[in-house]
Amino acid sequence: MSWLAYLNRGTVLLQLLLVGLVMVAEKRGALRRRVEHRLLPEHIRVLIGPILLLMSAVLFLLVGLPWGLLRYFGLLWLGWMLFTPLKALLLRINKKFPVDELESTFLRPVYVIVATMSFIRLMGSTENLAQTPVANLFGVELTLGRIYVAIIAIYVIMTLSSRPATFLAWLSGVLFGVRPRNRRGLELLFRYSVIIIGIIGVAYFIGIDGTAFIAIAGGLSVGIGFGVKEIISNFISSIWLLFEGSVRPGEILMINGDPCTVRKLGLRATQLRRGRDGAELLIPNQNFFTQEATSFTATETSRRDSVVVGAAYEHDPDIIVELLKTIAKEHKKVLEYPPVNAFVIDFAESSINYKVLFWVSNPLDAFEVGSDIRRTIWKQFEQKEITIPFPQRQVYPMEWPPSLQQSLHSAGSGGVMPQGIQPELTGSDEEPHSKA
Repeated sequence: MSWLAYLNRGTVLLQLLLVGLVMVAEKRGALRRRVEHRLLPEHIRVLIGPILLLMSAVLFLLVGLPWGLLRYFGLLWLGWMLFTPLKALLLRINKKFPVDELESTFLRPVYVIVATMSFIRLMGSTENLAQTPVANLFGVELTLGRIYVAIIAIYVIMTLSSRPATFLAWLSGVLFGVRPRNRRGLELLFRYSVIIIGIIGVAYFIGIDGTAFIAIAGGLSVGIGFGVKEIISNFISSIWLLFEGSVRPGEILMINGDPCTVRKLGLRATQLRRGRDGAELLIPNQNFFTQEATSFTATETSRRDSVVVGAAYEHDPDIIVELLKTIAKEHKKVLEYPPVNAFVIDFAESSINYKVLFWVSNPLDAFEVGSDIRRTIWKQFEQKEITIPFPQRQVYPMEWPPSLQQSLHSAGSGGVMPQGIQPELTGSDEEPHSKA
């Protein structure tokens, strides 16, 4: 509450008002639009706002007004925006450098912590604020200082736990011969083990003893039994899938008849990308143990596909089979081995049906290759005058009740209606009639 006393000063309100106006203008892009793209690139134009605030601080200094808050917020803002040109510089030096991960997990959080501590020191005493009691948990008095240290420690543990986990998984592979595809599961187990041990250590640091952990574990067991059993099931399924290696990033699975590429295996669900429309799918991990999924990359990546076509009875089947083989072999994405093959599969009503089988190296190319082969078949059949027959139907009107002439006509044609004909029933003016 003592901080609110600063707001009674007109000079403080003036500086805060100016800071707010500059930030709002920067947020809406009014400052950047005044500078052409050709003059300054985007990663430099983001510095216009904080530089303008620092220039305002210099102006206040020259006219004899207090300028400390303008300088303070300008420097904080400038430090925050400097990450953007720094990212551009690092990516220019090395495009594969994980700058986004470094920025989001380490640099910006550390900057927020440092900025928060500096602001508290600016406004008052950090020692007095740290001793402020907040709550009492399991007989331990929690202060703002303890809570702040605990939050920072837990964040650091969760952020940096992946490094020792990766090292332990690699060491297990070297010492115990764990296969590379199973190291991901070990890495995940090691990471969460490090996180759990770290959280227990933080709890002991703030004064929570083992009795409290027993009470928390009891409450969690009840919660798992009633509310979060699905989450625990998915978590255990993810660990099992990582160890087994049956579902890996980059693998192609058939989900509901569509080829999907595995993008990421998470703790709760697996993220896939559907091939036909690029949609992102989230499949709960336990579904891979309860439902059937077809994989095209479990042992090898090649996939067999087929094209079915019909030709008229007047053409020699041997010629058609050889032509279909030639068409499939000439496609650049069809593999030489396993070899292309073609078969006569059916004697249909109007045609002899054929099937050509071929293999492609990338399962996602099968649909495109099949389309190309169908177009080539149509063109080749057109050039070689090979007919692709299609059924034809004729509709004859029929009177009801049938007249003698209609009956004789039907008898003369064999007395059998052609298959697929829907008769049209008509009547005379003297007698009632109906439509069927």
